[in-house]
Amino acid sequence: MSEPGILWVDSDTQHAAVARHLIAASHPGWRVVNSPTLETAMAPLASHVWDAVVLCLKPSAHELPDVLELSAGRPVLMCMEPHQEALAARAFRCGLGDYVLRSADGTAHLSELLHRLAALIQGTSVRNQPVRMVDARIWQDALGLLQEQRSALQATLGSMSQGIFKTGPDGRITVYNQRVLELLNLPESLMASRPTLADLTAVQAERGDFGEGYSLVDRRGHDYVAAGSHGKSPEVYWRTTREGRTYEVRTTTLHDGGLVRTFTDVSDYVRVENELRESEARFRSLSDLSSDWYWEHDAEGRFVQLAGDLGINGIPTATVLGRTRWEIGALNMTEADWAQHRAVLQARQPFRDLELQRQRPDGSMHWISVSGVPVFDAKGQLRGYRGVGRDITERKAVESQIEQLAFYDMLTGLPNRRLLVDRLQRAMAASARSGAQGALLFIDLDNFKDLNDTLGHDTGDQLLLQVAQRLKGCVRDADTVARFGGDEFVVLIEGLHSDAPRASTEAAQVARHITAALGKPYALGGASHHSTPSIGIALFGQQACSVDELLKHADLAMYQAKAAGRNTQRFFDPDMQAAVSSRSALEADLRRGLQEKEFVLYYQPVVDAKGRLLGAEALVRWNHPRRGLVSPAEFIPLAEQTGLILPLGQWVLEAACAQLVAWSRSALTRQFFLSVNVSVRQFRQPEFVERTLSALHDSGANPERLKLELTESLLLADVEDVIARMERLRRHGLGFSLDDFGTGYSSLSYLKRLPLDQLKIDQGFVRDLQTDPNDAAIVRTILALAHSLDLAVVAEGVETTGQLEFLQRHGCQAFQGYLFGRPMPAEVLERALRPAL
Repeated sequence: MSEPGILWVDSDTQHAAVARHLIAASHPGWRVVNSPTLETAMAPLASHVWDAVVLCLKPSAHELPDVLELSAGRPVLMCMEPHQEALAARAFRCGLGDYVLRSADGTAHLSELLHRLAALIQGTSVRNQPVRMVDARIWQDALGLLQEQRSALQATLGSMSQGIFKTGPDGRITVYNQRVLELLNLPESLMASRPTLADLTAVQAERGDFGEGYSLVDRRGHDYVAAGSHGKSPEVYWRTTREGRTYEVRTTTLHDGGLVRTFTDVSDYVRVENELRESEARFRSLSDLSSDWYWEHDAEGRFVQLAGDLGINGIPTATVLGRTRWEIGALNMTEADWAQHRAVLQARQPFRDLELQRQRPDGSMHWISVSGVPVFDAKGQLRGYRGVGRDITERKAVESQIEQLAFYDMLTGLPNRRLLVDRLQRAMAASARSGAQGALLFIDLDNFKDLNDTLGHDTGDQLLLQVAQRLKGCVRDADTVARFGGDEFVVLIEGLHSDAPRASTEAAQVARHITAALGKPYALGGASHHSTPSIGIALFGQQACSVDELLKHADLAMYQAKAAGRNTQRFFDPDMQAAVSSRSALEADLRRGLQEKEFVLYYQPVVDAKGRLLGAEALVRWNHPRRGLVSPAEFIPLAEQTGLILPLGQWVLEAACAQLVAWSRSALTRQFFLSVNVSVRQFRQPEFVERTLSALHDSGANPERLKLELTESLLLADVEDVIARMERLRRHGLGFSLDDFGTGYSSLSYLKRLPLDQLKIDQGFVRDLQTDPNDAAIVRTILALAHSLDLAVVAEGVETTGQLEFLQRHGCQAFQGYLFGRPMPAEVLERALRPAL
């Protein structure tokens, strides 16, 4: 007999190498050919005669490889993982000779594998040469291996959750397990008699197990007629129902004409599958009804699912799937912005309200806002992100309209006083940090009133438009040109030299350039007109002063230029402001006043549309021993600059809590709320939240009756910290109001995120809303925006019934102003309004 040939199919090259080494040591005459993949094994299986085939399954394999069928007629020894042992039962139908389970260390099982391989090869030799005497020991080993195989098969069948039976070529059942008896509700005596499929069908039909046309044995219908007539497919399956349970039936036809049929109870799987299908249907129906849409992307950021109304985007879904958000792009996002967004995704952090501007195919612009959270699998591995998106184009348009109305001059398109003040605040803060100087140029057109009186306001407006264009041409893009009012313009220049004399020279050069540009003739209505400017210059950067003080300095310098004959420039002289010397005295008085408890609270009523008292705003007054009541406009800015606003603000908060407790003792005042102004500096104290809660706790005041009024300047930096502090206080019942809404600059983009209850319309808009169309438009827009965000509104500075009627007509529900009462002591408020209560 020639030396045996073995085909070793194994993708694990290290495993195959160890096996070849052991074979060479124990059976040096064996011829071993290694095939690393199932595909490369096809050719040698078809063209060579092998004494045995060793097939090593990949640990990830869940099905038998096709190569097993080409091995029919040859002894096959399979090597598999313990969790793959159920495949051995199916492999026996393809002529499997034996199988070995891999050991935990990966190689310890090879000795057993070679022992069984030798037994298979010897057994083959015996069958092929029946007249040859075989060693009795080898034969006994072969019989022992066969018995082990049978025992393993019985154990496998007994442990299966599926029911299974096998028929021979004559159609009678030869192998079955206990589970099939349980699923089919059949007596073991019937199965022991080796029934045919027809026998089982007759029993079930008599019992009416599955209704007309179906059984666990056969499916009668247009798909499958009888066993053996399932077309070309060697394996078919279907599902059927019995007594409320669903079973999956699989049939595999064997080479000898017999078949193997398995029965699996899939009721729980089908139930979950149906529930998932219903859940997905509900989700999709809700997505279709919502203006939002749902999205998912994988761990690399590629979109894999979209649901909802995406038509608003104008981007076909097919062009989105498979692409990342940054590949689609957005007009408002730079590469640095996308890098920051990717960093959030890489950190596996949620993100909220990412605003993206895109252009639709028709050329129109639209905005969307997207939010998402990471999704992890059971092992904690990132699967991707899921979230929602919504179209915010309309909201951005409203914000843009409000910003345009609130911050830009309607005639010239230049920034107005409000925006100038905001930019000036930023410029002064930046100058203080960098050490660079800045300059404020206050420009007034000489004899402009004469032009208006003689040629009319339309001609005056033409001149103002041309002046605005010339001013913008005189400065850099980084500088600000604003219309301050009437014929007054302001130019804000940043980044001058840190040395004051050199900065003065640079500012004077810009002023001379402006004087020359504005002194050239103007074409007005077909005629030529000459106009000259008077310019006042105030430097900032080294000496601390407020925005108002700086504007006053430049204004004073401008009047000095007019006094010098017009068409010239003057710098601010510190001697022009005699009040500077009194500032230190006022600061000393302020410190003493805090120690001596000279401050009192006055209360200005807030009423509803019917004039009923809702609550009040607490306003601090300084009862100076010599000067009497001092206006907050005089000492609050000084308190801000010196840091005295911190103890003063804490006293106001504690006094307000005490007043709430006093009001709570009467049924007439128990429901009043009280608003307290909180400065930016006070709010940003690290212990502000704790001090506020302590004041409430110590006084026993109801936190739901206390409302903190914040200004928009609070949002200039560290918005996330602001939101976090507001949320902490809100969890204890406190409310929040955004004071002087519309006079700030950067709150609109954060308005939707702030936990606010109320907006207060600045009295500057209310004062002229009946005479200034711009102010009226701003008020209407603010009321519409607040309504869409479900925020209450209080209009400040209401002094006339005309203002009240306008506000009521456009949906305002709460009012504050002299029409209802000036700030007054608590006892006066209670006594004056008691009849109205």
